[in-house]
Amino acid sequence: MRSDPTQRIKEQLDGDLSATSALGEEIRHRVSSEDFEWATLLGAELARRAAHEGEDSSELAFLLDRLQTALATTAGQRSLRALLCLPSSLRAGEPAQARAERRLAQMVATGHRPADIVPVVYGEQLGTAASDEFKACLLQELVLEGVAVPEYPLLRSFGEALVTEDHPLAPLPLHLLPTERALLRPTPAPHDWTWALPPASVEKHSGQPEVRVSPEMRRRSVAVDPAEITDPEVAEAMSAAVRHWLEESNGMVAAQEFWSASAVSPDDFAAVFERLPLTAWPTGETRARLHPASSDRVLQVLLTTAVRSPAYGNGMFGAYGRLAAWRSLGGLVGAAPDAPISHTATLVEQAHWFIADPSSDWFHQVAWDLAVAALRPGGQDIAVLTATDTD
Repeated sequence: MRSDPTQRIKEQLDGDLSATSALGEEIRHRVSSEDFEWATLLGAELARRAAHEGEDSSELAFLLDRLQTALATTAGQRSLRALLCLPSSLRAGEPAQARAERRLAQMVATGHRPADIVPVVYGEQLGTAASDEFKACLLQELVLEGVAVPEYPLLRSFGEALVTEDHPLAPLPLHLLPTERALLRPTPAPHDWTWALPPASVEKHSGQPEVRVSPEMRRRSVAVDPAEITDPEVAEAMSAAVRHWLEESNGMVAAQEFWSASAVSPDDFAAVFERLPLTAWPTGETRARLHPASSDRVLQVLLTTAVRSPAYGNGMFGAYGRLAAWRSLGGLVGAAPDAPISHTATLVEQAHWFIADPSSDWFHQVAWDLAVAALRPGGQDIAVLTATDTD
């Protein structure tokens, strides 16, 4: 007589820690064997226990994570349908659900083919209805994966619906912009290639050597006398990519704007930068080493910062990370808050960019440091964003 799989799952969940560990291994085996019905039953039982039995949900959450990861990394419509039948999170409350859906969207975009995603998620096959928030995040994750989203009518129409509904992600285009060229997967590329930058030296992040200030540069820029004009709303926009450092961890952020009656030459920017009254480099501190950077590298740095987890807490994941990176860029170049991203992108390409070495005592210098400067179009305005975090 065939045993009841649900009863067997309940018995395993009622066991000790070793039983939980064994169940984690069984998840891998069952999913690799395409036993997606069992996976769906396990997800339902995990949700039932978390909702009704008041148990310590840490072990249940561990198992749900293993189950989601296994299904998200197993390509095919059947595994994707099983994944969408699972709860996104066992924790109650909108923040936990939103974070879980953003994470799931990122995993699905990297683990499944668009040809499978489109009919299952956006075609809403019977029994696999996904939330609009999940679909909105997944749409942007697909863009970041380099998928030609406009070529899929269901994806294109969903993107248009987001604009009609004024969804927070609606301003993001359904294709990568020229400033996002560093996000395009090269050909050929290793299997584990990613556009996310690892912790590295400033020189590696900027891709260019240090600008050394010469006496001639100081002489040419002597008439330049920048005054701080920081606007709180602009500073908040500039800080968007590091907001989670502040809200979830021990982060510090300084976003500053300066204006000069005399335009600053990009060639002399380093000489002006060393005289700015910067929060991150108090008077008496050795001035930062400055490296010129391309616009696409600055976006890559900001996007990596947004999607990475701070010392404590979670990253923003791809969709909202992209939104935060563009908001930071908009603040740095002085774009209007309601400016289309296409307009912001034009200003970003016209600006001159620099990445500074986070060398002062203000920075924790652990693994979460950021220092970006922009000489805005026209040369009279300078914006500097610095941030640091620690465990």
